Amino acid sequence: MKGNKHIKTTTKFVYPEFAALFALMLLLCFASPVVGKPPEAPTVVLTRSGWVRGAIEGPVRAFRGIPYAAPPLGELRWRPPELSTSWDGVRDATSFGPACIQLNRQTGQVRGSEDCLTLNVYTAASGPLVNLPVMFFIHGGGNRQGAASQPQFDAPLLATHGVVVVTIQYRLGALGFLAQPLLTAEGGGSSGNYALMDMIAALKWVRDNIGAFGGDAGRVMIFGESSGGTNVAALMTSPAARGLFSRAAIESGAVLRGGALPLATAEAQSVPFVAAVGCDAAPDVLACLRVVPPDTIVLNQGDIRHRVVEPRVLPVDTFDALAANGAGVPLLIGSNTEETTTLGDDPNVPISADQYTAAVHAEFDELGVDVADHLLELYPASDYDSPIYALVALDTDVGYSCATRADALAMLRAPGAAQHPIYCYVFTHRYENAADLNILRAFHGAELPFVFGTLPTADDLFPVYVPTEDEIALSNRMMDYWASFAAYGNPNGSGPIDWRRYTSDRETLLQLDVIARSLDGYHTEQCDFISTLYP
Repeated sequence: MKGNKHIKTTTKFVYPEFAALFALMLLLCFASPVVGKPPEAPTVVLTRSGWVRGAIEGPVRAFRGIPYAAPPLGELRWRPPELSTSWDGVRDATSFGPACIQLNRQTGQVRGSEDCLTLNVYTAASGPLVNLPVMFFIHGGGNRQGAASQPQFDAPLLATHGVVVVTIQYRLGALGFLAQPLLTAEGGGSSGNYALMDMIAALKWVRDNIGAFGGDAGRVMIFGESSGGTNVAALMTSPAARGLFSRAAIESGAVLRGGALPLATAEAQSVPFVAAVGCDAAPDVLACLRVVPPDTIVLNQGDIRHRVVEPRVLPVDTFDALAANGAGVPLLIGSNTEETTTLGDDPNVPISADQYTAAVHAEFDELGVDVADHLLELYPASDYDSPIYALVALDTDVGYSCATRADALAMLRAPGAAQHPIYCYVFTHRYENAADLNILRAFHGAELPFVFGTLPTADDLFPVYVPTEDEIALSNRMMDYWASFAAYGNPNGSGPIDWRRYTSDRETLLQLDVIARSLDGYHTEQCDFISTLYP
């Protein structure tokens, strides 16, 4: 009876039946929801491991730091994730679990914890929460950095668009991807891909528990950005993940042939690592590796962060599997127009036309005598605001736009591809209210706050940002597109323009910006030539 303190509960009645009637009226008026006001969602929910208590934060209900697997410590290091243990009482789920241990890109210091296999669940704070589609997000960071706790993923307004949002942590770097002969023998012929196993374990947790939060385990969309997107593609081809999701989306995460290492190659990569952490001469190498401090592992892991072709999780190279079998589920896929402004091509450091020419030759001469000259004809500096943006366009196409196109076309050529629609986009928006972001244009990850509805975020890259009304409208449209795709396998719904399926003859994409446009192809001439360089 909160908010009704003026009602006296000591009133006396002459007739008992009147007292009973009055009590019933009080119950109906003040214990039931007010007509027209949706009920507040419960903040205490029962999972299969025990009760969890979340919090209502404005329009969002948040549950953070829920374990989906046992801590991968000691003897569980470099093993498939095991079920988390149950707990008594009600577990606090208002704070994030620690990020998986990694090297901080800003400070060069190790941060996070090896005990990190947790996930977060977000829903609307009120309204009907029954059988809603689930959006399961895998963060990027090159498989060695990043966390689900980054501000652009937290308390997302996306959860108010008729979906349940789940974000996860997974093992990174060598702890997530080490392949080593003794581990292979222990694993019955497989090692590596522990991070993918974590993602599969989290999907199984969703299957078993998401109904308690209002989600529909039969409608799960996996989506990820950058390396998270390439991990989505790997899950699309993994027999171990089959049946755990029904749609997929890949944001700026093009899949390259050979992107997953052969097991023998990955095992060879482990040799200097084992020596660097002091276990090469140990009488029991695996026992030694399992007691090495995690900080030592992170500081000596080198480039161990790649998925591995092995029989347990990823028996075939991801690109080859997609090309042979198609997407397998409805797919939404796309990239941004200036991905590399935050990945090495810094527009804050302008270059001359001669420097641009020299940079293209330095990058592409090894591919053939005339390759650089032809690329300079396809990307003339005079077509861009400055030569640095010509270089950005070229490098973005090579690493993202054209590679994404190659992925989509390869999947469309697979037998039976017509039953699994593909929707493609290109994100072109430039942040309007911050000059330091505007100069980066549609950079790598720029779409994420629009997809999650978290534009006023504070992060390593995103400062506190005040979006314009047009940007808020764009974010709402994108949330609607993604949520509709999660619900129906089709992004169309309330958007102002029809988002047509991608086909090999039309190559129709949706340009995502304040003004949306349907495009029949994007940089097709350039991509046709680039495809000859990277078959």
